Amino acid sequence: MSEHPGLEGRVALVTGASRGIGRAIALRLAAHGVALAVTASARSREGLRETCALIERAGGRAVLLVTDLAEEQARAGLVAQAAAQLGPVDIVVNNAATITAYAPPGKIDLPARRGMFEVNFQAPVDLIQQALPGMRTRGWGRILNISSEMAQQPPIPYPGPAKFVHALTLYGASKAALDRYTLGLAAELQGSGVQANALAPYKIARSESAEAVARQAALAHPDWVEPVEMMAEAAYLLIAGTLSGLVVKSREVLQMMQAPLHALDGWTVIGDATTLADFSAD
Repeated sequence: MSEHPGLEGRVALVTGASRGIGRAIALRLAAHGVALAVTASARSREGLRETCALIERAGGRAVLLVTDLAEEQARAGLVAQAAAQLGPVDIVVNNAATITAYAPPGKIDLPARRGMFEVNFQAPVDLIQQALPGMRTRGWGRILNISSEMAQQPPIPYPGPAKFVHALTLYGASKAALDRYTLGLAAELQGSGVQANALAPYKIARSESAEAVARQAALAHPDWVEPVEMMAEAAYLLIAGTLSGLVVKSREVLQMMQAPLHALDGWTVIGDATTLADFSAD
């Protein structure tokens, strides 16, 4: 039985859920009685199957929806597809993102710019707009957009090679656009029962998709790397709670709410807001 029965029977759509942060959030929501529609592109089909298997093994309910979010027509009916299999979608977690080219802002070409904004900004907005009418009608909904610290220009001295920081400018711009949209949407939805927030790791969430980067960063800055459970915990707290209109880091959510850090099972306490990723057991 869920610790928060208010989420029992809810339905969530989580994009980019074949691994990493998306999978962790899906597993954590499933642990509290949420039915999951998980999506990623065709090349991540096996990862989606594994995510569904993990949810079902733990007693949850999940369906996979293979979708190319870069294609407007492919994503046009995604919320309706999820609803047809699980019921009305109450929760949308926009986690999927892409970097179409590593190039400085003075050189990145138009196709790469369009591709990055299509997945990182246009797709989340489309999915939100698909789900929003039903959420408004039911008087309850949760929208969570996964952001990045790269939405802000890093201060000098840069935390790495300048060329790498410059190459992430357009990725950061797409996340900054999503942050700004989230804040405006939350203001629009005030009083409707539908809440919108944006959430980012403090620096790096250790996951399958970021293992190499996490290990490299931890050599010089162990405080930069958080366990992926930190993002799952913060996501869960925002979805289960009543806060709206936040663009916030994972650790800040736990600190504000004085919440412990749980494993993905939703019950086992493994730390708090200060917990770092543990590489010692590897």
